[in-house]
Amino acid sequence: MTLGLPGDLARATLSRSLARAGHAAAFVALGIAIVLALLVAATGYSPAGWSAAGLVTGMAALLFLVARYPTVLFTTVYLVVGTGIVFAITTLVMNTDVFESTNNVVLALPCLALMLVGGAGAGSVNAIVWATLGYALGEGALLLGALTVGAEFMPSFAATAAFVILVVVRSFDGLSRRRNARGTTGLHDAGRQSHELAIRREYELLAIARLHDTALGHLIAISAAGSGPVDERLRSGIREDLGLIIGRDWATEPEPEPAPGAAREQASAPANAPAPANASAREPAAPAAAHAPATVRDTYPPLRHALAAARNVGLEVRITGDLDVLHALDLTRARAVDEAVAQCLVNVARHAQVAEADVALGIGGGEVTVAVMDTGVGFDVHDVPLDRIGLRTSIRARIEQVQGSVRLWSTKGIGTTIVITVPEGDA
Repeated sequence: MTLGLPGDLARATLSRSLARAGHAAAFVALGIAIVLALLVAATGYSPAGWSAAGLVTGMAALLFLVARYPTVLFTTVYLVVGTGIVFAITTLVMNTDVFESTNNVVLALPCLALMLVGGAGAGSVNAIVWATLGYALGEGALLLGALTVGAEFMPSFAATAAFVILVVVRSFDGLSRRRNARGTTGLHDAGRQSHELAIRREYELLAIARLHDTALGHLIAISAAGSGPVDERLRSGIREDLGLIIGRDWATEPEPEPAPGAAREQASAPANAPAPANASAREPAAPAAAHAPATVRDTYPPLRHALAAARNVGLEVRITGDLDVLHALDLTRARAVDEAVAQCLVNVARHAQVAEADVALGIGGGEVTVAVMDTGVGFDVHDVPLDRIGLRTSIRARIEQVQGSVRLWSTKGIGTTIVITVPEGDA
């Protein structure tokens, strides 16, 4: 039973509730004892009733302090003083001829209150220890009082039965809480492991996609360059990407910065335009206002990587729509779209057997859509081998990581269309 509360709060609440229930029962027992003592005194049966009523009232006052401030000091004082009160009441009651032994309802009431002390500290073990101490002191006071007046001693049946019930209830509560604690620990460990697996999966997808895109893009660029020495700008771009892959920060997204290399041309240039001699791989990040997040407009020209990859593989790209719609995305989503579109264009150059492709951009309904289309040979989606990671990892998994979606249509002899849809705003 958790009472609709979190596990830790529920256990603490139940423990306090049991302690308060014990205190309430103790107050009821002391209240009945006071009433009986007053009735005995008021009817003139025994003047000692007034003394007994006063003693029980003092015991109730001490119990109130324990219930209000459950500290070791107040609990100890209550037990010590309560033991003396039980002894005094025993001598008063057993001096009369009403009861044959100490096993009677009058003496059972203060013994019950002594046993239901609750005590300092939370938990079932503490409660059982304090109850055992109270029960033992109460029975000891009965024995000592009976010996003092020469009466017959018998353990209080009512106090003993209440003590057994309390131990059973508290033991069950402790075992239940321990079992629930183990279950909670197991759930916590399972949740942590699941979170770690998700992070590991995310890093694995990132590593596979980055290695696939970089290696495949450069290999195709080298193949398209033909025989002879490799262009120095392409060579520089390969060295730069190789340093990123084997470096310690391979999993971080590089911030735009000046660096040569044809593989990172600015996206603002036409896709089929020749690269200038002093072209840089990355634009420096524009200074942003304090505490303001980086935006695509500030730091990342739209489809920069995709259009540069298309130039490297000799693919002409016709753009329909406004590239500025990508400014509605944050930097993480803009990069994901850029890299996914780059992989689409590389796939066109590698498989479609055409030299041109179309890229259409649009925005609406809170989403940015980019479609990559070609009129190449097409393929059957169901015939793609499972070990081919271009579409599955570099495109689909990359977009899904930023809460986007990828749809693909392809017909043999007609061509292929891939539609990438990403929500606006932050990932």
